[in-house]
Amino acid sequence: MTIEQPPSVRATTEEAQAATAPVRRDDFNAFYTQEMSAVTVFLMHQGATAYEAADAAHEAMTKLLPDLWRTLDHPRAWLRVAAQRCYWRQSNSRITPTDPVPDRAGGTCPLTTVVLSDFQQTVLNALRQLPPTMRTVMAWDIDGFTYTEIAEALAMTPAAVRQNISRARKRLIASLGL
Repeated sequence: MTIEQPPSVRATTEEAQAATAPVRRDDFNAFYTQEMSAVTVFLMHQGATAYEAADAAHEAMTKLLPDLWRTLDHPRAWLRVAAQRCYWRQSNSRITPTDPVPDRAGGTCPLTTVVLSDFQQTVLNALRQLPPTMRTVMAWDIDGFTYTEIAEALAMTPAAVRQNISRARKRLIASLGL
């Protein structure tokens, strides 16, 4: 018996193709545009607020400049690991900002493209209830990475990744009533 993932969690064919498409090494702006929203949502899947996720994603992006992103074998995975670490390092005394997040020229602020439906918000709330390791591997899984890629990025065995994802899915199914 297989349980189909809700549309908010399942990657579309276009997103999956974009995730596996080779990175254009000569155009950082295209890389930024392609990955910024994805990394922001990736961090939100781990429990970050939209502001925390955007802040950590921007910090990780700046670490790629000026030329590191061109030399990395797997810049998408590196970016997620770096953003995840930036998020974890953020202060424990997190407060919700009251000022609006400024837009980049051209209106490419990642928060403007992250619009969540009620169901997506319910899924995010359910993800936040998971233990940190399960939440982390689920964020990687939802973002389209394989068990082997997740294991390499998180210094885990593929079996441990599979087990954490399986347990997390069972908890999510129970908490979402699917």
